[in-house]
Amino acid sequence: MSDVQRSQPPRRDFRRGGSGGGFRRDRPSPSGGPGTDYRAMVEFVAKSLAEKPEEVLVEVFERGGGTVAIKVKLADEDVGRFIGKAGRNIEALRTLVRVASSRDRKRVFVDLANAPITGQQYSPRGGGRRPTGEVTA
Repeated sequence: MSDVQRSQPPRRDFRRGGSGGGFRRDRPSPSGGPGTDYRAMVEFVAKSLAEKPEEVLVEVFERGGGTVAIKVKLADEDVGRFIGKAGRNIEALRTLVRVASSRDRKRVFVDLANAPITGQQYSPRGGGRRPTGEVTA
């Protein structure tokens, strides 16, 4: 056997049936082990993005049927950074939480608790800002 063959893991034949061959995912059962701390995960990301991390407040609300709602309150200056360009940051955070919650078979929602900025309207699909004030001729 050459040195290259020794350093590589042994090959498996995935075509064989039975218990010896194939690929098996070892996943912990939903009841086994500690659950994921979604609040801490969201708080860590929000504080990392914020310029004023001391003003970040994350609240968790347990709903029935394995559903959890997470509300994030930030300083007004940090809202844009948290949402990101065309909503990419908040969507990435929601994806991260959704993947983590799928292991626990829960539905977790992440929402921004700040009131929208008055005088401006945000489009969720990258439309940018549009003034909603009066139009003068």
